[in-house]
Amino acid sequence: MLRIPRISLLWVVCALVALWLAVVCYFIHEEGGGAPADRGAGSTGALATAATAAVRDRDTAAFQRLFEPDSVGPRYASQYFTRLFVRPVAGLRLTAESYQDLRYLVLRGERGDRTVCSAWTIQRDGARSVLSGVPPLADVCGAKASAGGTPGARVDVR
Repeated sequence: MLRIPRISLLWVVCALVALWLAVVCYFIHEEGGGAPADRGAGSTGALATAATAAVRDRDTAAFQRLFEPDSVGPRYASQYFTRLFVRPVAGLRLTAESYQDLRYLVLRGERGDRTVCSAWTIQRDGARSVLSGVPPLADVCGAKASAGGTPGARVDVR
């Protein structure tokens, strides 16, 4: 009589566990939402330039890539631009400023008789500069830039 070899139930369970672990490891690896080289910019100046271009062009994908992935949600840039541009904003400008030993990217503009201001902390992620979506504890919008601050890049929004 011909005997058909049976695979032990133990080996089937081991194979399924190994497959499950491989899938979990793959998703953990891919969770970052892009390679670190795709995030932020090589320097603070390049980060400010990229942010200026993204705001000027209203490019939500480019603006989203400037942020450290774990500090903002996947639709942060889209929602931010929707709120920012709901009404016309004049004199919009982005500046990299130092305040209390930290660097910030600050967006300022005027909407009628009100001032619009948002600030993001500039952090280093390896060799790259990225923005943090965590709100700064300091009142960066109410403070003046320190003497070491770089001049702002004006963004014309029409």
